[in-house]
Amino acid sequence: MASWLEQLQRELAGRGLAVASIPGKGRGLIATRTFFPGDVILNQEPYASTPNKILVGSSCDHCFTSGNLRKCSMCQVTWYCSTNCQKEEWKLHQLECRAMAALTEDRKKMLTPTIRLMVRLVLKRKLQNEKVSISYIETAAVTKKRHNDLKQYFFTCSCPRCVKGSEEDALLEGFRCKNQTCDGFLLPDSGKKAYTCQKCSVSRDEEEIQKMRSEILQLSDKASSFLSSGNKAEAGSVYKTIEQLEQNLYHAFSTTLLHTCETLLKIYMELQDWRTALAYCRLTVPVYERVYPPFHPMIGLQFYTCGKLEWLLECTEDALKSLTRATDILKVTHGTKSQFMKELFGKLEEARAEVSFRISSRHGHDE
Repeated sequence: MASWLEQLQRELAGRGLAVASIPGKGRGLIATRTFFPGDVILNQEPYASTPNKILVGSSCDHCFTSGNLRKCSMCQVTWYCSTNCQKEEWKLHQLECRAMAALTEDRKKMLTPTIRLMVRLVLKRKLQNEKVSISYIETAAVTKKRHNDLKQYFFTCSCPRCVKGSEEDALLEGFRCKNQTCDGFLLPDSGKKAYTCQKCSVSRDEEEIQKMRSEILQLSDKASSFLSSGNKAEAGSVYKTIEQLEQNLYHAFSTTLLHTCETLLKIYMELQDWRTALAYCRLTVPVYERVYPPFHPMIGLQFYTCGKLEWLLECTEDALKSLTRATDILKVTHGTKSQFMKELFGKLEEARAEVSFRISSRHGHDE
């Protein structure tokens, strides 16, 4: 097997270069062919980079070209000239995206190129030697459920989320604080039959929680029976009652409450009650963004559903925003050449044209 030096010499020879000892200077590169002014002698991808921007949005964050730029819809900080550049950057950008998205507008203005470059250097080190894996199961579930599902594949997961899952599980299983003004979640008290809010320390009795869960379970059986018999209107009514009870018991990010909202969304879609369906679709989006990675197809598809419902209800500007978010995600997960994406691009262009027409019409009336 060739040594690294032999590999280097072979690579350089193909570029018309060689390593040689230069009198008075030590080892260096020499040309073995003629180079002309302007010829590229060597090029290499940087270990980490960020545009040295004077104007925000003046160049692509990957290839640094200008023109035809679109910003990342998640963080509203990075800009890309094409889907390919966005894909190339995603491995690194996904680590900084959520953090930047959480910043206020004033804080985002303080993100100088030097700060971003230092962050990227740290993140790049974090990515080195990272294990490549693929999920076999639904990731929007608590650790215990994911581990049970994985048993059919005969292994136990030790990813960061599974190792550090206790607090996240408490949020996703999600008993809410009894204090209506607090947005904290409950953790079980060791040795006590109670749950205590991690934020304000107010306790909730386990017996009270079990009583509410029992009532919800009974209503769920009733609602499922209505669904099975095709009585969607009655099923929707019972599920709405379940939702109200769950809102008093579970945290807003609870996957239990999420599944109820998803069921109500499907019911009202089938009943063609577009306005109610849209309300439930919008309720699910923040939870999807919490439980899935930023560019997960489930988030993109939910934005797509929102956009279609908003379009049906003639909420054109809202539809444009939702379809734009859907496109930004799904062109990464689905590519750009499938029939599905072509249809989505078509709907997006139609929405843009409609919004432009309405804006120009309003300006015309103002004059």
